[in-house]
Amino acid sequence: MTRILFVSPSGTFDNGAEISIYHLMKLLKDNGHVVYNVAPASFPNFEEDYRAHFKEIDVPVTFIPRNKWWWEEAPGLKYGTAGERAVAYRDNISALRQLIKEKEIQVVITNTVNMFQGAVAAACEEVSHFWLIHEFPENEFAYYLDKLDFVAENSDALFAVQGELQKKLQTLLPSKKTIGSFVPFTEVTTKSLKSGKQQRIVSIGRLTPGKNQLELLQAYTRLKEPRPELVFIGAWDDDYKRKVDRFVKEQRLSTVTFTGKKTDPWGEVTERDLCVLPSEMETFGLVYAEALLKGVPVILSDNPGHRSAFDYFGGGELYSSGDVAELTVRIEKSLRDFPLLHQEAASFATVAFEKYQPQRVYQELLEALAVEQLPQKKALRHLAEVLTLNEEKSRLTRTEKRMRQFVNRGSAWLKRRFNND
Repeated sequence: MTRILFVSPSGTFDNGAEISIYHLMKLLKDNGHVVYNVAPASFPNFEEDYRAHFKEIDVPVTFIPRNKWWWEEAPGLKYGTAGERAVAYRDNISALRQLIKEKEIQVVITNTVNMFQGAVAAACEEVSHFWLIHEFPENEFAYYLDKLDFVAENSDALFAVQGELQKKLQTLLPSKKTIGSFVPFTEVTTKSLKSGKQQRIVSIGRLTPGKNQLELLQAYTRLKEPRPELVFIGAWDDDYKRKVDRFVKEQRLSTVTFTGKKTDPWGEVTERDLCVLPSEMETFGLVYAEALLKGVPVILSDNPGHRSAFDYFGGGELYSSGDVAELTVRIEKSLRDFPLLHQEAASFATVAFEKYQPQRVYQELLEALAVEQLPQKKALRHLAEVLTLNEEKSRLTRTEKRMRQFVNRGSAWLKRRFNND
């Protein structure tokens, strides 16, 4: 039995990192480990929902107020001045150190490369620290390439999403002889797809530039008429949705619809639907995994994350990302051969389900936690008090007040946005 503290990235269930590691925590509890979770404080309704999910698996959640939870250079909003954020970072590390001592934690697991507080707290308390990396060091996450020396020096074990990301990080971190791997997990209900009256093309996921739905629309305009209905299932970023709407209007595409945010996206999919996922970048591709598990024929772009998932499962069809002509041909062929594809997808769902079990996808992590933890002493321990001692509580208090005012102003706006989505 190991006493484990997870440091989570968002305190919400709107991202793959949180969803997949929730299932890891459940598995660890089932295997007899003691698990705690720490997440950044946010809005009361988000915290209530998040805490309720973890209550179901008996994992206590502690929310820690912060000015910025991720690295200073990482994506996301910043509150206060640079000095005030530095004070808040130290306060966060101090709170984590206190939890490590109170709960007698043996292993701290940071569930994204975007945070450093857990690594610092573990070093100060001389306990093991594991790092789980979900993100490719590209685009908005390219900043962390400059942090990899810190990551290497302050992790007793390092795990990355299996496939292309693991290979890339192994090249970038030669000092780490072995980078472990895991496959992000998401739970899919066994509920059957509903019957459909007509053939459709569906695409599940938030409308964003990264999800690249415009590429699917471009291919859709090349299909022979009459075209099947094209349905986008999910919420959207307003700027990108305006671009999509403009394209639909200019091309006079009357058979394109948007459902908005759905609690159960697969409840919108029928047994006559073809799923197309044109993302420019994914870490793994949880929606692709869900499509296979639901027995839905799927076409997906060959971005590194999708390739990793495809190599793991082997189902569906890849096309070259950015090649609209190839995507068009694959859609036309899939629609033409749909009865056979549907039959093959339904049969493959059993194979995918057998491969995609928590015990299997997190095997390397489970093996690492099964052995006695003998952490290496990190040089950061010499700065333990410097890194956590705060004399400027009054300044932090003023910052917290301003942050709370910001949160209160933004709460109503967020509620409106989520209701619209």
